[in-house]
Amino acid sequence: QITIIYDTMSNGTKRLAEKIAEGIQEADPTVTVKVYNIAKSDQNDVITEVFKSKSVVMGSPTISNSMLHTMAGIIHLMKEMKFKNKKAAVFGCFGWSGESTKALKDHLDSAGFTVMEDVLRIQWQPDETQQLEAIEFGKKIATEL
Repeated sequence: QITIIYDTMSNGTKRLAEKIAEGIQEADPTVTVKVYNIAKSDQNDVITEVFKSKSVVMGSPTISNSMLHTMAGIIHLMKEMKFKNKKAAVFGCFGWSGESTKALKDHLDSAGFTVMEDVLRIQWQPDETQQLEAIEFGKKIATEL
């Protein structure tokens, strides 16, 4: 199982999450993919799915040079759970500077996750070409994680 956790401001990160899930399923139809908007999901339910997953994929737009607070909160909870042998990948949208993916990566690393080097960073809203990039990123996640 791979769990995708995201939050979004203008639905760009949501679109990326959906396309990444599509790419994972295309590359490996046998894997279960669950997608959660953490702002609209119960954190306990999401943590249960992280426990059952071999990998998590986390996405956030950049705000105030970092990620949304909802993402920081769930990563904090994941860190407290002291998960072992979990892998992760990160993605996000940004307007000007795009620090959310670095913040996500750093926090997941400090929580003990093995984080994939490649990240998906899209400026503004993902256009058709960038949505195809997200599908390809999902395929890469399926094969590497």
